[in-house]
Amino acid sequence: MPIQFNINTQKAIESVLWVIQNGESNMYNIWKILFSAEKYHINNHGRPITGDRYIAMGYGTVPSWLYNATNTEKSGMGFFRQDNSLVAERNPMMDYLSASDVKALKHGFDEYVGLSFNSVMEKNHGEPAWKKNYTRNSGTPIPFEDIIEEEWLKEELSLFSNSLVL
Repeated sequence: MPIQFNINTQKAIESVLWVIQNGESNMYNIWKILFSAEKYHINNHGRPITGDRYIAMGYGTVPSWLYNATNTEKSGMGFFRQDNSLVAERNPMMDYLSASDVKALKHGFDEYVGLSFNSVMEKNHGEPAWKKNYTRNSGTPIPFEDIIEEEWLKEELSLFSNSLVL
């Protein structure tokens, strides 16, 4: 069975707010920070943070639900899009994020913070999951199997990933 998780949209929102609160508002960088955090968390703790599906797009990995939710500049989710930035309307509700979630978010943040657009793109385009799934002019979903590094973890998660509560 393919590995599939049910997205926890509240955790996705709180994760974005955590990144904004820590000093990154550029939407492009936020998507890469979240990808790195999700990859770190699933490989170290056996589950993603949010369960959002990532898409291999021309400029790198993008969380599908969050990307679609920010295609408008309307407020109401806790943050809103303004040009290419995300603006927080409130602080993150930390009760939704576990200690391991925050550790993974810090990992992703530290990996991409302070990098230029070109450096972020180059680094993210080096991701094996992006390389394997990117095709020109289309946003291809990245299977979780391509993000997970250990075969035993892939086997375990293929059995019960869709029933995990994130």
